[in-house]
Amino acid sequence: MTAERQGASLQEELDADVPGLAVKVGDPIPSVGLRASDGYLLNLRSFVGKQPVAFLFFAAPTASGTQARRGTRLAESLAGGARRLASAGVAAIGVTCDNERQQTDWIGEHRWPYLLFSDERRSAVERLGIPLAASGRNYNVARPVLLIVGRDGLLDAIILDPAPEYVVDIVLAAVRRAEGRDPDLAEPASPGTEPPSARETAEQPTSASS
Repeated sequence: MTAERQGASLQEELDADVPGLAVKVGDPIPSVGLRASDGYLLNLRSFVGKQPVAFLFFAAPTASGTQARRGTRLAESLAGGARRLASAGVAAIGVTCDNERQQTDWIGEHRWPYLLFSDERRSAVERLGIPLAASGRNYNVARPVLLIVGRDGLLDAIILDPAPEYVVDIVLAAVRRAEGRDPDLAEPASPGTEPPSARETAEQPTSASS
């Protein structure tokens, strides 16, 4: 794909309408406390004032079939671009409706270089209006949703079912556009740059809210 066509594709992703959600671009990210995969209790707003953050709501740890494959591909793409995102000052967070043990088991298989948030009680997805798919007592995000949140805590972009091969480019383009810079991508990765841990992100534990 040429750079021009790739740029056009990214703009289409950023400008696409996402019907049915309870939030829209320009809204504040809700205050919801979730347990992070390194054991800390963090709020979706923990990054406000610190850095832009990409929240990927997806299914995979307890999903199956197409849902699991789609979610795993997105998680792998974020992992592959973790250093690009970190070098641009952007945090990446995955959010699933699985419990902490299920996430821990999944992380043990894949060793993702970013945090996962457990939304086992579905407090975040319900506040955001993200559709769910139920299988018995198990709930998963029906289709992946990518939320880009600026340092001011406002939603800069909402992307439904982002293409795995472009997910990092989409995040960086949204951040650059929100900051008034050219959204055409992107800076090369800086060797040795690692994403922040929950300990580095949170100044103090944040209490959960529903």
